[in-house]
Amino acid sequence: MIAAVAMLPLVGVAGLAVDYTSMSRVRTELQQALDTAVLAVAQKGSQISNAEAERIARRFLSGNLDPEYIGLMVLRRGTSVTVQAQVDVGLYFGGILGKKSMPVSAASSADVALLSYEIALVLDTTGSMYGGKLQAMKDAVVGLIDNISAQVPDKNRLKFSLVPFATFVNVGPQYGPEFDAKGRIRKGTGAAWLDLKGRSKIPQLELKAGISRFEVFHNLKQEWKGCVETRMPSKKGDHDVDDTPAVNSDNASLFVPAFAIDEPSRWEGYWNDYIASSVRPLGGLVDLKLKKYGVLDLLGLVLSPPSSTDFSDGKGPNKGCDMQPITPLSNDYKALERKVGQLQANGNTNIMEGVAWGMRVLSPHEPFAGSEPRNGLQKIMIVLTDGSNVFGNTGTELGSTYSSFGYLVDGRLDGLTAASSSRTTLEMNRKTLAACGNAKTKYDIDIYTIRLEEPDVATGTMLCDCASDPSQFFDAPSRSQLKDVFQKIGEKIIELRLSS
Repeated sequence: MIAAVAMLPLVGVAGLAVDYTSMSRVRTELQQALDTAVLAVAQKGSQISNAEAERIARRFLSGNLDPEYIGLMVLRRGTSVTVQAQVDVGLYFGGILGKKSMPVSAASSADVALLSYEIALVLDTTGSMYGGKLQAMKDAVVGLIDNISAQVPDKNRLKFSLVPFATFVNVGPQYGPEFDAKGRIRKGTGAAWLDLKGRSKIPQLELKAGISRFEVFHNLKQEWKGCVETRMPSKKGDHDVDDTPAVNSDNASLFVPAFAIDEPSRWEGYWNDYIASSVRPLGGLVDLKLKKYGVLDLLGLVLSPPSSTDFSDGKGPNKGCDMQPITPLSNDYKALERKVGQLQANGNTNIMEGVAWGMRVLSPHEPFAGSEPRNGLQKIMIVLTDGSNVFGNTGTELGSTYSSFGYLVDGRLDGLTAASSSRTTLEMNRKTLAACGNAKTKYDIDIYTIRLEEPDVATGTMLCDCASDPSQFFDAPSRSQLKDVFQKIGEKIIELRLSS
C-alpha cells in the first residue's frame, strides 16, 4: 500500500509529461500554420481590406491546422502583418489538477523585406500574338504591376521597364540626331551610343561603312522610328549578347540604326520596293547603289532625293520597325499600364534581342542608365514568348526578310549565308542562351521565362535553360493561365520575412 501511494506522484509526473508533449506538438503545428497564413496575408499588400485579410488567414489556417482554432486576430500596420490564434488542447491527465484542457497560443508576424526591385518585362509582340493572346498578356502584366506595387508602397524601391520585342527592338526615336539645312547632322545632337556617322563595319548590301544611315533617312524624308540592328561581336567583346558599353574606341560597340534597303519587286517575292530603280542589291557597282538613295559622292556624301519613291503600305527604310519603343525603368505605374495597353502585334520572333535589351535596361550605364546601384537591389527579368525564334528565311536571293541581323546573305548569324530555317533557329537559340547566361552570371539578374501556347520542345528547353532556376520557367498551354502565372511570379519575386 505504501508503495502504491508512493507511485502516485510518479504517475502524475508521467501523465503531465504526456500532456506537455501533446501541447508542444499542437503549439508547433499552430505556429507553422500561422507562419503560412501571415505570409499569405502580407503577400497581398496593404491595399486589401481587413475583412479580406482575415478571410485569407482563416483559409490558410483551416488548410494547415487539424485542431480547431479560436481567438483569431489579424493585426495590420502598413505592410507589417501579425496573425495570432489559440487552440484548446485536451489533457489526458489534467483531471488530476482539475483541468480538462489547456489553451495554447501563438503569433506570427511578417513584412515585405526591405529590398528594392527593378523588373524588366520582356514581352513578345510578334504577329502571332495578335488578338486574344495579346490581350491576355496585357491583362496579366497590368495585374502584376498592380499586385507588386501594392506590396511595395515606397515607389523609390520598385521600378518596371517594358521591352517589347519582335523582329527588332525599338530604343526610341528621341535618341536620333537633328539636321541642318544641308541635311547634315547637327553637332552635339543624337545619342553618343548610336552610330551617327556610319563608323560601324556591319555589312550592308547597299549602304557601306562611312555612310550615315541617319542622313540617308533624312534625305528620303523619312523619320527614323527607333529600331536598331544587332551589334557585331569584336575582339573587345561579345556586343551582340552582352551589355558592353558603347564607346568611340570600338566602332563595333555602337548601335547601328536599322535601315531596310529598297528591295526588288514584289513579283520576285519581296515586300519593300519603295524606290523606282532597276539596281539589284547583289552585285553591280557600289556607286549605282548609293546613287539610288541620293548619295552621289561616297567621300563627300552629297545628297539628293531619289526621283521617285513609294512609302505606302508600310514600305520604306523603317520596314519591320512596328513595335512600341522601350519604356526605361519607371515608377509611374499608371503610365506603364497605359503603355502596356498600347502594345500591338506584328513581326517575327527574335527572343535574343529581347533578352539582350532586357539586360541593358537593367544596366547602370547607357543606353538607358536607369539602374541605381544600392544595397538590397534585386534585378529581375521576365521573358514571355508565344513562339520559336524566327530568322525569316525565304527563297529569294537575299535568303531572308530584313531583321536585326540584316539579311541571311550578310552572314551575320555565325557566318551563315545560306541555311534552312531550322538551322537559323538553332543558331538564334544558341545566341539567346548566351544572352541569358550573361544576364544571370555577369549582372546577377534573376530571370523568369514563360512559354505561351507554343508546343515546340526545343523552345521550351531553351526557355527553361534561360531561366535562373527550372522552377522559374512557366509553360502556359492556354492564354487563360497567364494571370495565374504572373501572379505566381509576383509572389516569388517579393521576398517576405517572418519577424517573429
